[in-house]
Amino acid sequence: MRLKRTIVLTLFAVYILLALNLLFFIRSSMWKFYTYGEYFREYTNFIPFRTVIEFIGYIRDRDIYYLELSKDNLAGNLLIFMPLGVFLPAIWKRQRRFGSFFLTASTVIIGVEIIQFITMCGACDIDDFILNMAGAAAGYALTRINMIKRLTFIDVSLAKGEQK
Repeated sequence: MRLKRTIVLTLFAVYILLALNLLFFIRSSMWKFYTYGEYFREYTNFIPFRTVIEFIGYIRDRDIYYLELSKDNLAGNLLIFMPLGVFLPAIWKRQRRFGSFFLTASTVIIGVEIIQFITMCGACDIDDFILNMAGAAAGYALTRINMIKRLTFIDVSLAKGEQK
């Protein structure tokens, strides 16, 4: 039991470091190129599905310049928070209730979007939030599978369906 806890917590820590690197550190800030006003106009989107529809159009049209960017953006935004959907319920019992999980995941993702805006690193986009939450929810859904519960949940008694 103790070894399993150590492994899960270590994998969670590695995931956090990789996610932080992908979300913030491998990107360059736009500080040198834009004022906040210019950055806001260029790199924020508050209209749901606008960016998703735009990227799907580039993929459909096989646009030479934006095809790979579009695929990477859509897949990356879905996948980046999927492990969070597995780790949160695996480590913390309260996160096994979808309402608690949804609130925590939403807070984390909104925090990331705000930090990206403040640091001018990446875009602040409602579609990123939607795709990130869809990925996190898919990860959470995976934790409903008994085999995944047994492999990841630190508290094995809850993984077997017993109530506490």
